[in-house]
Amino acid sequence: MEYKIYKQDDFRISNWTGGKTTQLAIFPETAAYIERNFLWRLSTATCEKEESAFTKLADFDRVLMVLEGDVVLAHQDVRVARLGELEQDSFDGGYDTKSFGKITDYNLMVAKGNKGFLDVIIPDQNSQTPAMEQYPEFEQCTQGYYCRDGFATITIDHKTVMLTAGQQLIINSENGKIPTISVMGEGHLIRAQIFFNYHQEEMGPTIIPPEKPTFDDFKACVYLANIQFRGAGFIFRKLKTQWFDEALTAAIRKIERLYLTFFIATIGAAIVAAVGINHLSTAGCIIAIAVWLLADIFLISPLLYFAVVPKPVRKHIKDIDSLTPYEQKVLEKQRATNERLDRLLKKYKNSGRYQYDEDGNRVDLL
Repeated sequence: MEYKIYKQDDFRISNWTGGKTTQLAIFPETAAYIERNFLWRLSTATCEKEESAFTKLADFDRVLMVLEGDVVLAHQDVRVARLGELEQDSFDGGYDTKSFGKITDYNLMVAKGNKGFLDVIIPDQNSQTPAMEQYPEFEQCTQGYYCRDGFATITIDHKTVMLTAGQQLIINSENGKIPTISVMGEGHLIRAQIFFNYHQEEMGPTIIPPEKPTFDDFKACVYLANIQFRGAGFIFRKLKTQWFDEALTAAIRKIERLYLTFFIATIGAAIVAAVGINHLSTAGCIIAIAVWLLADIFLISPLLYFAVVPKPVRKHIKDIDSLTPYEQKVLEKQRATNERLDRLLKKYKNSGRYQYDEDGNRVDLL
């Protein structure tokens, strides 16, 4: 069992076409909303227009609870729901849904095949133990407590924590080892109960504990530093059967996006040539340049990589035939991505009538 209180500094705020969204918590923590690679997500949002269209999330079930205001949710060709304060509606994320009314709401999104619920707890000066739903077929359970107003002290297996307005408590546990919870305080708590199965190899990157650098890491950096050019796959045939995980790829991009290795090699060769012309014979100058280039290939550029890449390096270099399901999805996405085109579109996407928030949602300009 583990728990964490998420506060203002932990939240991620972004725009959507109807207002603002505040991501309170997401699982796994390495997931990103825009990638749709999460199992569950808790958030609050404002609907600042009288009419707003919800983003379609076909792979998720949703629960929306009104924190402030009144709203009508219209699920096209399905049904309509009128909600007042602290009332909720559960619906398929794939529905064409519109909201009518200005509200602040609390949202739970759960990947289909799992279970998620919201309810309201009104704490008082006496301790109370809220009853739990029972879904033994799932391996994991998350309890979330969001303090809408007032305060609450929550005891988790004899450990007491305090929540104030706007804070989110997350308690993760195995379903068969759910901790005993008791609540006191005043105001309103929104409780989420989420039951799910999670296998990291399917939903998230493999966790590789960092280790102290070794000479083997440096040798791997020599290899990495000298394959960063177009057509490397034709020379280094094993590149066609290797995949670099996300952590290693991010480190390589950190170096290569600034062309550090190229500039160091080029500027160094130019300096050596300039000095050699004045002090060495032609043959000596050529030899000096060759020595510099060899030093760059086998020492200088590898040292740049050695300073940045995660260790142990070779554990981040995977055989394509032995990738986990999650890694296979990342590889397929990488193969389907044109990075040069994406950079071009990113450069110009804010021109014209629209702008886009950090989660990829289009926001109409007024």
